[in-house]
This record gives sequence, C-alpha cells and structure tokens, in this order.
Amino acid sequence: MALVLIIVPFLAKAQTAPEVIVGTRLMGAEWPVSMRPASHAPGESNLLIVCHSGLVMWFDEEAGEVREEPFLDLSSTGLDLVDYGIMSEQGLNDLILDPDFEENGLFYVMYNGYRPDGTGEFIDERLICFGTNEDHTEADPTTWFEVLELVQPARGHNGGQLHFGPLDGYLYLSTGDGGGTGTGETGGGSGGDDHGPIGNGQNLQTLLGKMLRIEVHGLAPYTIPESNPFVGNDEALDEIWAYGFRNPWRWSFDRLTGDKFIGDVGEVDWEEINMESADSEGGLNFGWRLMEGPMCYEPIVDCDPDGNLEWPIFSYPHENGWCSVIGGYRYRGEAIPSLYEHYVFTDACGFYDVKFWSLTEQEDGSWIDAPLEIDVPGGFVPWEETRFAFSENNEGELYLCTQLNVYKLMYDPADQEGTGSPAESLIFSPNPVLGGQSVVLDAGEDVFLSRIRITDAGGRSIHDAQFYWAPSPYTWSTNGMKAGTYIVEAWVASSETPIRGKLIVLRP
Repeated sequence: MALVLIIVPFLAKAQTAPEVIVGTRLMGAEWPVSMRPASHAPGESNLLIVCHSGLVMWFDEEAGEVREEPFLDLSSTGLDLVDYGIMSEQGLNDLILDPDFEENGLFYVMYNGYRPDGTGEFIDERLICFGTNEDHTEADPTTWFEVLELVQPARGHNGGQLHFGPLDGYLYLSTGDGGGTGTGETGGGSGGDDHGPIGNGQNLQTLLGKMLRIEVHGLAPYTIPESNPFVGNDEALDEIWAYGFRNPWRWSFDRLTGDKFIGDVGEVDWEEINMESADSEGGLNFGWRLMEGPMCYEPIVDCDPDGNLEWPIFSYPHENGWCSVIGGYRYRGEAIPSLYEHYVFTDACGFYDVKFWSLTEQEDGSWIDAPLEIDVPGGFVPWEETRFAFSENNEGELYLCTQLNVYKLMYDPADQEGTGSPAESLIFSPNPVLGGQSVVLDAGEDVFLSRIRITDAGGRSIHDAQFYWAPSPYTWSTNGMKAGTYIVEAWVASSETPIRGKLIVLRP
C-alpha cells in the first residue's frame, strides 16, 4: 500500500531526490543510538559513538580504529548508572557537547538511571552535565552536575534527543509522554497516554510529551529564556517550547535554516514527521493524543474543531512491517550534491519494500516523499539490524546507527554513471574495509587501469602493480594489509597522472 500524503495541486518542485545512496560500514557497535563529533572543529575525524547501554566509544574515522579507552562509560562495565535492557527504551539516549566545549570541556548526556554519586532514587530520565580531562578526550566522572530530572508514570517513551539551537544557542530536548501503551486497537481511542483526563502530551503542567527549551550553564542550574512561549502563564510550565508529542525519539535542526524536523513515534496506526519553521515563536500544539498522524485519536471525531493543531508534513501507516519512525536530517553536506536540501529518515522496523525515505519541499511549502535505497556492502541483516538513528558530523555529512553497526552515507552512484572518463577521485567499497576482505576500486565508467600503487601512512609503498588494461571497477584483497590509512593511486591507460583516493583498513 502506498504511503499516505495530502494531495495538492501540481506546482514547480525542487530537484528530484536521488533513488540510491551508497553507504559504507564504519564499525560494529552494540546498540548505537547517536554519533557526535569529538569536537566542534570542521574537519574533526574523531567520533563519539553513543550506545544505548551507556558506553560512549571514541572512534578515529581517519584511522578506522576504536580507541581502547572509551570517552564515557555509564554502563555496567563503568559507572553502572544506566537502567538498560534488551529492546528496552531505557538507557543512554543522547550526548551533546557544550557550544564552548573547546574552552570548558563540558558535555551533556540524557539517560535513564541513577546519579553519579550513587545517591537518590532511580529516575526515568536525567540530564547530566559532565566535565572532561585536560585535553577534553575523556570524561571526568567526578565532575558533574544534575541539570534536570524527569519522573515518568510508566517506562518508555523517553524522547531524549539533545540539540543546541543554531540560531539562539539554547538547549532543546525532546521528552516522551510518560510511557505506557493502550490496548492496541486500531482506529483511535485505544488508551494511549492514559495519564490524566487529557494525557501528558496536552497537559501544560508537565514536562512530558514536550519539546523543552532551556539555557544551560554547565555545572550550575539552568535558566529559562525570557522569550519562551509560556513564560508568565500560570497554567503552563516555563520550560515548554512546544507540546502534543507522544515519543519524539529523534529530531533535528536544519543546520542552514534552523527549521526543526521531528519524528514522533505513533501509538497504533500512524507514524509521522513534523516540521517547525525557524521563525516560530513556540507554543505550537503537535496533536497527540488528540491526533495520531493525520487521524483523530482521542476523541475519535472532531479532535481539532478550532484548527489550532500542527499537522505533520508526512505520515505513514503501520504496514509493511513499519513500527517506529526514526527522524533524520535535511542534508546540507557537500559529498552528495544530489541529496542536498532533501530530508532523509527511516523506520526502526520494516525490511521489505521501503526502509528509508526522502522528503522534498515544494515551492508551495508542501512535501513530496520518495523511497530511498541505502546500498551498503552486504546489505542490512533483516530483523537483527534495527535502525535507531541518523546523525550528522560538523560538515553536514550523514551517518546511520543500527543495532549492530555505524554507517556513513558516501555518494550517489548516479553521479558516476555515463561519464566515459576517469572520476576525479577513486571510490572504494567498502571503505573502511576489514583486513583480509576484498575491496572494490572504482575509477570511473568504461575506463581501464594500467597501474595501481598503494602507500601506507608513513609514505612506504606496499603494493605497486602494472596491468594490461584492467577494467574498472577493480577488485583486490586486503589480506596482509595492517590496520591504518592508505593512499591508493591508479593510472588510467594512456594517462601519466594518477587518480588518488584514501582507503581505511580496520583490524579484522
């Protein structure tokens, strides 16, 4: 069944989204739910891999290696603070560096569990600020401050994504409606968010089911921005920026415009993507539990008689194995020009017809969806590789976290088709590659190679072979190559100038 969108008259539209993006597997990981660059430097190659168990690994993307010592460990192997279980919504939900991280070394984490000093009860969700060591490469577990506690009536529906506003610098964080699921009956009114007469999503006297905006001060209490929409309203909490959410697990800012894209996980029938423009003054109501996606939920009819709700820009039903929307990012990187301005997202489940989507904005402000294939070496492992999150580095390039691995989106293969000439640089698949595995070198369409030379990071030539017109793509084994970064040069027949590329080999 086709995904559901509101039909609008045809108008001139933006560039068509690509059909396929080639990705590469960076590393294996246990339940990674986020990736953050290890600093704000534009070319930062060290990545923080945030795992649901409470472990935050330090990964050097350039070297293709995971550092033995983690950046932070809240799991049972470290501070043992996190309440975490298999297929549980409890755990470490996100991490973000302070905007002044290079100077103060502070960062924030959102997790379910206990205080670092062992005092206090288990809390369903805590926002903690931690310090780091002198060079800011490792957390200092003795330097911390509890910024916020969120006590929920039931487990799950934590939201928990953290972003600093690109325009105002305030910290925005998403919260779920308090957990608990209804009867599962379709058609609305199945008892979801059964917390009080109107549910937590619509209740302005709770921080649950909301988007919050606060001004953080590191190891000190937060304050409320004076421009928050409910400041001075005795019937609402000052921290609230927007409301009417069930479980906004993953959301993002458009790094160029400041628009928000919010994936809100549905109850029984619908998953949805919402957008809030950068010029919003806050206070918007995104519907839950009055609405689930485009349909009334509670009450089943006349759920928006005044027309004051924000409608999703895209909704899709629980069919084809889909179960839980995973909000993504509007691409603003440079590596994949055909993807620029398109919003990319996925669903945690569903391994059949459509696993990923793109949304493209039209001139009238409406959005058009299209299926997107992310082609990775060996593909995804059905029903074992649940998709948890997209992430973005400092240059706007996209990463995908699944239950088993972290991937990076690399290029649109259509950009390489029909050139009949060498590419500007070599493309490898996979890259990084596990030592001993085969790698495919692509130097362009319908070209022939006469020589390949591989040089290690120390400038030593480890392989230099000449051919009699070997066709591209060319496959060879990395057997015997040590873990590290290599420069590969390929000479095209009748050319004196090589094409170059960088290949990362990981420890097997």
